[in-house]
Amino acid sequence: MHGGPGAFSGFDHQFNKEYLEDNYLIAYLDQRGGGKSEESTDSTMLTTKQFVQDLDVVVDTLKSKYNSNVVNLIGSSWGGTLGLLYLINHQDKINSFVCVSGKADGIYPIYALIEHERALADSLLNKSENSLEKSRYKEILEKLSEIEKSDFNKFFDDMNLIKHQFPKELGFNPYWANLKAQQEAVELGNDSTYYAEAHYTKEEFDMAIKNMEFVNRAFRNTPSYNHLNILETIAVINKPVLILQGEYDYAIGLKQGIMIYEALKKIPKEDKEIHIIPNAAHNLNLENEDLYFKIVRSFLDKHNNL
Repeated sequence: MHGGPGAFSGFDHQFNKEYLEDNYLIAYLDQRGGGKSEESTDSTMLTTKQFVQDLDVVVDTLKSKYNSNVVNLIGSSWGGTLGLLYLINHQDKINSFVCVSGKADGIYPIYALIEHERALADSLLNKSENSLEKSRYKEILEKLSEIEKSDFNKFFDDMNLIKHQFPKELGFNPYWANLKAQQEAVELGNDSTYYAEAHYTKEEFDMAIKNMEFVNRAFRNTPSYNHLNILETIAVINKPVLILQGEYDYAIGLKQGIMIYEALKKIPKEDKEIHIIPNAAHNLNLENEDLYFKIVRSFLDKHNNL
């Protein structure tokens, strides 16, 4: 399950085929409105409740088609959150779950990111001797305070500020810590062979990006999504869960993975794992590929008796 909300799965199999597809049959889900799913123009259907219902249909369909009771979920970023939401009411259908860079508390990463950016802006302001730079850092600090005091109900534009624009000006990236891996991802994005292997044309990719913004805006301008907090609710989960997070993942907050792990109180210690991946932020399968897949494969094999 891909991230977003609103992203797509077309390129995911490129990173899974070497490590997982030899032993596991993997279904790649383009969620409602994303990727090659039908374009969604009704924002009222773009909700966490609807996406959980959609996933349930997919799980039931797969179990019926392949006559199997063993279904494992892997969710990255928003997909990690979706997996947790699904397990709250449907864990009887799932064998195990891998939560990659997911979140269970939506407000925490907003405040954590603002705090991090405020510290950086303060430091740069004190060090700079350029009047234009100093003025800009003051503007950023003022805007951060304004966002912090807001209700987070209409958050799409502010989200773009604190997750994309401000980090560029402050010298960090919430999604990437491994700059070499980031550059390699950029190069892949310009490789026509890469598109062909993912079964995408450039035109289809551009449309997927357009649709992603629509879906993401719908979610980010929905108060219930921004204020989502399921830390107490996920305590009902008792199926095996693996939590993976990058040590520099400012997109979800550095303590998010630990918060999720500690909230999963009903899972025996031998059935839940947490791994903080070094030299990585949000894109673990690219930033520390070998370690990421070693951990995922070990977990899946353990709980599928392979």
